[in-house]
Amino acid sequence: MIIGGMKCGTTSLNAWLREHPGIAFSSHKEVHFFDKHFERGTGWYRTHFPIMERLQGASCTLEATPSYLYRAERVAPRMHALIPGAKLIVMLRNPVQRAISHYGHALRNQKESRPPEVALMSDFTSNGSCVNHYKSRGFYAKQLEHFLNFYPRNNILIIKSEEFFSAPSTIYQQTLNFLNLERRPLPDNATARNTSTIKPVISDAVRQHLEIFYEQPNQDLSALLGDFPGW
Repeated sequence: MIIGGMKCGTTSLNAWLREHPGIAFSSHKEVHFFDKHFERGTGWYRTHFPIMERLQGASCTLEATPSYLYRAERVAPRMHALIPGAKLIVMLRNPVQRAISHYGHALRNQKESRPPEVALMSDFTSNGSCVNHYKSRGFYAKQLEHFLNFYPRNNILIIKSEEFFSAPSTIYQQTLNFLNLERRPLPDNATARNTSTIKPVISDAVRQHLEIFYEQPNQDLSALLGDFPGW
């Protein structure tokens, strides 16, 4: 299960893993069973996975829904109840850059028209909680804690997105090892990159605001994982 996070490289990793003959993959990326379609039942969920590839020797079944990490509080117990032995892949990007990339993604898809000073600097707090999704998706420690309450740490591979972007082949092999799959070279023309075509102009004030905003969440992540090289 590639469970997140959004704008952290999951699309590239998912595409590369789907080229591996040892993997039987879901009918499409982002099935959203555990967060949006859980009421449809496990029968519906199973229809999204192939039979033939498993009969032909695939040893691993793959799903990638990046929003699972963000919605961890309700996703983690549901997932563990159905697939307690799952291996989880988490990709984490500097939350400042992740928020900016998320904002650019929304601009590209015409779901955002506000300037970055409004979209990225406002907290929109409600009952003490931040509901600005650009910012709250970067609270990685709070999200991971829910999965760590159900899955052992050695069942969760944490990938730093910056390392994935700079050394994709190394991270790809690390992922294959984690999944107990035969090592193979990267697929032809594989490139780890942010696919957004819109690069919003972000002022120093916005970047500084985000850097300060994430100081404590980043410290919480380092304390939670211990061996993760933070930002």
